[in-house]
Amino acid sequence: MLTIPQFLEFPSEGNIKELCVFFLSILEHKNKALYLHSQQVSNYSVSISAQMGLPCEEVTAIKTAALLHDLGHLAVPNTILNKYPYLSTRELSTYKNHCLAGASMLENIPEFMHIVKIIMCHHENWNGTGYPKRLKGVNIPLGARIIAVANYYDRFINPCTQHWQKSHNDAVKELQNQAGLMFDPDIVQAFLKSLIIAKKNK
Repeated sequence: MLTIPQFLEFPSEGNIKELCVFFLSILEHKNKALYLHSQQVSNYSVSISAQMGLPCEEVTAIKTAALLHDLGHLAVPNTILNKYPYLSTRELSTYKNHCLAGASMLENIPEFMHIVKIIMCHHENWNGTGYPKRLKGVNIPLGARIIAVANYYDRFINPCTQHWQKSHNDAVKELQNQAGLMFDPDIVQAFLKSLIIAKKNK
């Protein structure tokens, strides 16, 4: 597993750091596991972005979006979060609303305008079967496609609930199997390369 990121390293311009600290502190009080998950997804997302050679400004935006991608879970009862993925149809509908809820919480804050769509779309699937808009392929923002891969992997390796726990090898196989279906295959490839590099640097 990669190390938890130094998530407070942001550009000094504006109030992004202070706002992130504020929102993450609320998320931590809501659900400690989700708080830690958000940091780890951010770390993986930065690794993918760097592996893809994205510009520093874009990496920073994706890093911020990854930290706040589950902010909408503040609107989801913990009873539902703790049961996921074993939810009734009604509970699943409430759970899926977290993407729109998170985007809505940030849409009028100037510092986060550039990441609202990334947060809203992080559960869209490459083949158009995701939510909330059923976007497909490159119509999904790049940052959302990156976060989707990081989020899926971390749900297995560093699960928010015990029901998700699998080995690293199982998680890698799942990603490979879903490349071209749930996930952008180029991003899956970049992520797996970043994991190999991280392992070599240990």
